[in-house]
Amino acid sequence: MQFSVSDPLTVGLELELQVVDPITGQLSPSGQTLWEQLDTTPQGKQYALEATQSTIELNSSVHRDAESLREEVHARVAQLQDVAWAQGLAVRGGGTHVAQFWNERVLSPTPRAQVLDQRFGFLPKRFSTYGMHVHVGMPDGETALRVANVLQAHTPLLIALAAASPFLQHGDSGFASCRALEPLVYPHGGPMPYLLDWAHFESLAEEFYATGIAESLKDIYWDVRPKPEFGTVEVRVFDTPLTVDKAVNLAAWTRALAGLALHGQLHLPQPRRYVTEGKVSRFLACRDGLKARVFDPVRGQWLIARDWARMLSTQIAAQQPTPMDQAALQTLAGSLDAEEDHARMRALWCRLSGGGLPEGSAPSGETLAAYSAALCGDLLGAR
Repeated sequence: MQFSVSDPLTVGLELELQVVDPITGQLSPSGQTLWEQLDTTPQGKQYALEATQSTIELNSSVHRDAESLREEVHARVAQLQDVAWAQGLAVRGGGTHVAQFWNERVLSPTPRAQVLDQRFGFLPKRFSTYGMHVHVGMPDGETALRVANVLQAHTPLLIALAAASPFLQHGDSGFASCRALEPLVYPHGGPMPYLLDWAHFESLAEEFYATGIAESLKDIYWDVRPKPEFGTVEVRVFDTPLTVDKAVNLAAWTRALAGLALHGQLHLPQPRRYVTEGKVSRFLACRDGLKARVFDPVRGQWLIARDWARMLSTQIAAQQPTPMDQAALQTLAGSLDAEEDHARMRALWCRLSGGGLPEGSAPSGETLAAYSAALCGDLLGAR
């Protein structure tokens, strides 16, 4: 595999958004309808279908600073909202939908969706969840692997920062991010193994290809993975945030972590240890969000995720690996004590339903519609 060199620390994101019926609040299998409308516009190539039709994906272009990324993503989401409203639809953030049932999902009419259906049965429909992927440009393949290893070690914290999927199948999951558990069911999903060098990476990929379960790197669902065709490292663990602004701030913060690793200011002193701690930390971050007790492999200690984020924000502010993103980084650092997205979703549901969380039975249509409308309104708002 050849690594396509990128300008170091350029950034882009992919954002998966829920397509909903604003009258009922239910997911709507209308992604194809929206995509066909958007594809005729000059920005059409920035929108894509996912495996099921209740999703529309937005792909940013490549950016050198967070504010230009913010401007573009705001514009593309606004464009998407306008097209959706014209079709009697709406779009919103969040990692899962409270009324998501796999047997109600409709596959997209794409060759890839058909391949996934044949290969994995009901799993792509079950994985009709909503995430954000962040790409950071790297100068060469070996550097990309070094940075990817550091980012993988920090994925429990990234999961905690973005946690926005407390509900599923008419129930409270008991997790801050139940979406981030879904990739673990795949034989090639979950944490990226520690990569020694480019030859090691290629050999692991070839092992998956030889089994027939994967045909390209696109089929390997690691939390973090090198993306040779883009010349990037891709971080894949984020729930789609409730707001575009938070999505961009998280992308900027991820880029700053990559910058610290790129410049040798953040590294793993014992790179092949703490595998068990990392797995447990990932689970606890999914369950508890920023309140989780997780393991920092750089310092070799357990601590609260929110405190870990504060420490890294302080390091970022002092060493400034990406000074062009100062405003976005300060905003994220200042929001660490604010209400988390998963807590916002639970509180909103309680308020609209009169005090009860979902318990497994179908929610009232009025509650679901009002809940969904509030989250649709959050998307381009600032929180």
